[in-house]
Amino acid sequence: MKRLTALFLSAALLLTPTLAAGEETFPAVNVYPGYADVAATDWFYDNAKLCYETGLMTGTNKGFEPGKVLTVAECTAIAARMREALTGQAIPEADPSKYVVSPPPWWAKYADYMRDADPTLTPTLAHIEEECSRWQFLHLLNAAIPEDADVLTAINSITLLPDEDSEVVLKFYNAGILTGVDKLGTFAGGRSLTRAEAAAMVSRIARPELRQTFVPGDPLQSPDYRMKLALEAAYLSSGAVVLVGVTSEEFLTAVNHSIAQWEAALGDGFNWHAETGDGKTVLEHVKEDTLSALGVTAEQGGELYKDFDYQVYYSRLIDLLGETLAPDYAAGAEA
Repeated sequence: MKRLTALFLSAALLLTPTLAAGEETFPAVNVYPGYADVAATDWFYDNAKLCYETGLMTGTNKGFEPGKVLTVAECTAIAARMREALTGQAIPEADPSKYVVSPPPWWAKYADYMRDADPTLTPTLAHIEEECSRWQFLHLLNAAIPEDADVLTAINSITLLPDEDSEVVLKFYNAGILTGVDKLGTFAGGRSLTRAEAAAMVSRIARPELRQTFVPGDPLQSPDYRMKLALEAAYLSSGAVVLVGVTSEEFLTAVNHSIAQWEAALGDGFNWHAETGDGKTVLEHVKEDTLSALGVTAEQGGELYKDFDYQVYYSRLIDLLGETLAPDYAAGAEA
């Protein structure tokens, strides 16, 4: 009896439909008429065409406007249409009693639908008529895809990005939906989102054959990522005021430049307490160089400056970078 029950359960699981992307889930419902501002040679041509055909994203009265920035409202509508296709749960009309204006705004039904799907979207939806950032759109798309959907199958093996380590972001990179804004794979989540960029992301979800295999470059080549490590090594937060009018980023940039300069000049002879021929140690020179470069004095330093330990900082930074700063100086970098 137990074996028979197990067989029935296995059969039931096999018959349970799996939510997946593709033509069955996102069928073509429109005939692509072509956009005057989308050439067949544009990198986003297939994306814009597919979005129009599936009805997930259409143009404006001026064309496709690939460079136009999307609002949170527009992105919410796209995400809602995608979730409707994946779940079969229709988007109901908005409840007028929830809104002070009558009739409710055009985006109201989409916002309500997505908020019901994922209450954590509430902060994003509070800015419904503002420009949408790349991170906000990704949050909406993630909420549009049910947890049991077989949609984001990994085709890449990316574990590190220059500016992001979020599990959600990496999931979309590994599924071939995102490749970043540069060769390093930088996500740039705070940037606004163009219609062309949104179309690329949406079409790659709808059609797995459009997804991108991608191997990001070394994040250590990104100045932003290196500064992120420097802040970590210094136990400083971004934007913190170290000296009067000097942020943590500005301070560490000056420190790193001085260290790299002395390290490149002394080579294996680099030693914090070694004298440099003028009665001063390397440590003293680095401190003086830093203050001089910033145009401030030690007396203008706050508690963060007074507590800063150059040697401990640099030791931690080497551990995080896996190398010294001397190559940076040779290449002309400052951070």
